Amino acid sequence: MRFDFLELPGQAGALFRPVVPVQFEDLEEAPQFCLVDTGSTANRFGGWLAEATGVDLAGAPETTVNLGGVMTTARHARADLTIAGLRYDAPISFCDPWPFAFNLLGQEGFLRFFRVTLCAAQGWLDVEPEGPGAKPGMRS
Repeated sequence: MRFDFLELPGQAGALFRPVVPVQFEDLEEAPQFCLVDTGSTANRFGGWLAEATGVDLAGAPETTVNLGGVMTTARHARADLTIAGLRYDAPISFCDPWPFAFNLLGQEGFLRFFRVTLCAAQGWLDVEPEGPGAKPGMRS
Protein backbone atom coordinates (compact mmCIF):
# COMPACT_ATOMS: atom_id res chain seq x y z
CA MET A 1 0.00 0.00 0.00
CA ARG A 2 1.35 3.43 -0.90
CA PHE A 3 1.42 6.32 1.56
CA ASP A 4 2.26 9.90 0.71
CA PHE A 5 4.80 11.65 2.92
CA LEU A 6 3.12 13.95 5.47
CA GLU A 7 4.08 16.68 7.87
CA LEU A 8 4.64 15.25 11.33
CA PRO A 9 1.85 16.17 13.75
CA GLY A 10 3.01 18.92 16.10
CA GLN A 11 5.98 19.86 13.89
CA ALA A 12 5.98 23.23 12.15
CA GLY A 13 7.54 23.61 8.72
CA ALA A 14 7.16 22.28 5.25
CA LEU A 15 9.29 19.14 5.64
CA PHE A 16 7.34 16.06 4.63
CA ARG A 17 8.41 12.69 6.05
CA PRO A 18 7.59 8.96 5.76
CA VAL A 19 4.58 8.75 8.07
CA VAL A 20 2.19 5.79 8.29
CA PRO A 21 -1.26 5.85 9.93
CA VAL A 22 -1.49 2.99 12.44
CA GLN A 23 -4.50 1.59 14.25
CA PHE A 24 -3.43 0.79 17.81
CA GLU A 25 -5.31 -2.15 19.35
CA ASP A 26 -9.06 -1.47 18.76
CA LEU A 27 -8.73 2.33 18.66
CA GLU A 28 -10.23 2.68 15.16
CA GLU A 29 -11.41 6.27 15.56
CA ALA A 30 -7.96 7.70 16.29
CA PRO A 31 -5.23 6.46 13.96
CA GLN A 32 -1.75 7.11 15.33
CA PHE A 33 0.59 8.84 12.90
CA CYS A 34 3.97 7.11 13.07
CA LEU A 35 7.29 8.15 11.60
CA VAL A 36 9.12 5.27 9.92
CA ASP A 37 12.51 5.38 11.67
CA THR A 38 15.03 2.97 10.16
CA GLY A 39 17.54 3.93 12.86
CA SER A 40 15.28 2.91 15.74
CA THR A 41 15.51 -0.69 16.89
CA ALA A 42 12.09 -0.54 18.55
CA ASN A 43 8.63 0.86 18.01
CA ARG A 44 8.31 3.79 20.42
CA PHE A 45 4.85 4.98 21.49
CA GLY A 46 3.69 7.40 24.14
CA GLY A 47 2.99 5.66 27.44
CA TRP A 48 -0.41 7.33 27.66
CA LEU A 49 -1.57 5.11 24.77
CA ALA A 50 -1.03 1.91 26.78
CA GLU A 51 -3.07 3.32 29.65
CA ALA A 52 -5.85 4.60 27.37
CA THR A 53 -6.29 1.23 25.66
CA GLY A 54 -5.77 -1.10 28.62
CA VAL A 55 -2.34 -2.51 27.71
CA ASP A 56 -0.98 -3.90 30.99
CA LEU A 57 2.50 -2.59 31.75
CA ALA A 58 2.66 -3.94 35.31
CA GLY A 59 5.96 -5.78 35.66
CA ALA A 60 7.06 -4.85 32.13
CA PRO A 61 10.85 -4.61 31.66
CA GLU A 62 12.11 -1.01 31.68
CA THR A 63 15.02 0.85 30.15
CA THR A 64 16.01 4.50 30.04
CA VAL A 65 16.48 5.93 26.54
CA ASN A 66 17.34 9.31 25.04
CA LEU A 67 15.01 10.23 22.18
CA GLY A 68 15.55 13.53 20.46
CA GLY A 69 17.27 14.94 23.54
CA VAL A 70 14.55 13.74 25.92
CA MET A 71 15.40 11.18 28.61
CA THR A 72 12.45 8.83 28.95
CA THR A 73 11.56 5.53 30.61
CA ALA A 74 10.57 2.85 28.11
CA ARG A 75 8.42 -0.05 29.30
CA HIS A 76 8.44 -2.99 26.91
CA ALA A 77 5.28 -4.92 26.05
CA ARG A 78 3.31 -6.20 23.06
CA ALA A 79 0.16 -4.85 21.42
CA ASP A 80 -1.80 -5.27 18.21
CA LEU A 81 -1.11 -2.82 15.40
CA THR A 82 -3.03 -2.56 12.13
CA ILE A 83 -1.16 -1.16 9.15
CA ALA A 84 -2.46 -1.18 5.59
CA GLY A 85 -5.44 -3.27 6.70
CA LEU A 86 -3.33 -6.01 8.32
CA ARG A 87 -3.34 -6.59 12.08
CA TYR A 88 -0.31 -8.08 13.85
CA ASP A 89 1.18 -8.53 17.30
CA ALA A 90 4.12 -6.12 17.72
CA PRO A 91 6.73 -5.40 20.36
CA ILE A 92 6.42 -1.79 21.55
CA SER A 93 8.36 0.41 23.96
CA PHE A 94 5.88 2.65 25.78
CA CYS A 95 7.72 5.82 26.81
CA ASP A 96 7.04 8.31 29.57
CA PRO A 97 7.52 11.19 29.22
CA TRP A 98 6.62 11.36 25.53
CA PRO A 99 6.54 14.98 24.33
CA PHE A 100 5.90 14.19 20.67
CA ALA A 101 2.58 14.28 18.77
CA PHE A 102 3.62 11.22 16.74
CA ASN A 103 5.05 7.75 17.42
CA LEU A 104 7.97 5.83 15.90
CA LEU A 105 7.97 2.61 13.90
CA GLY A 106 11.34 0.83 14.13
CA GLN A 107 13.12 -2.30 13.05
CA GLU A 108 11.85 -4.93 15.51
CA GLY A 109 8.17 -4.03 15.47
CA PHE A 110 7.69 -2.79 11.92
CA LEU A 111 10.52 -3.27 9.41
CA ARG A 112 10.87 -7.00 10.21
CA PHE A 113 7.21 -7.45 9.27
CA PHE A 114 7.02 -5.26 6.16
CA ARG A 115 9.00 -4.49 3.02
CA VAL A 116 9.24 -0.71 2.78
CA THR A 117 10.23 1.19 -0.36
CA LEU A 118 10.88 4.92 0.01
CA CYS A 119 10.98 7.56 -2.70
CA ALA A 120 11.86 10.83 -1.01
CA ALA A 121 12.19 12.62 -4.36
CA GLN A 122 8.50 12.00 -5.05
CA GLY A 123 7.37 11.88 -1.41
CA TRP A 124 5.92 8.39 -0.99
CA LEU A 125 6.54 5.01 0.62
CA ASP A 126 5.18 1.58 -0.20
CA VAL A 127 4.48 -0.87 2.64
CA GLU A 128 3.95 -4.59 1.98
CA PRO A 129 3.78 -7.50 4.47
CA GLU A 130 6.99 -9.53 4.54
CA GLY A 131 9.35 -11.43 6.78
CA PRO A 132 9.32 -14.66 8.76
CA GLY A 133 7.07 -13.28 11.49
CA ALA A 134 4.67 -11.39 9.24
CA LYS A 135 2.20 -14.04 8.14
CA PRO A 136 1.50 -16.03 11.35
CA GLY A 137 0.93 -12.96 13.54
CA MET A 138 -1.12 -11.04 11.00
CA ARG A 139 -4.86 -11.00 10.75
CA SER A 140 -6.99 -9.28 8.16
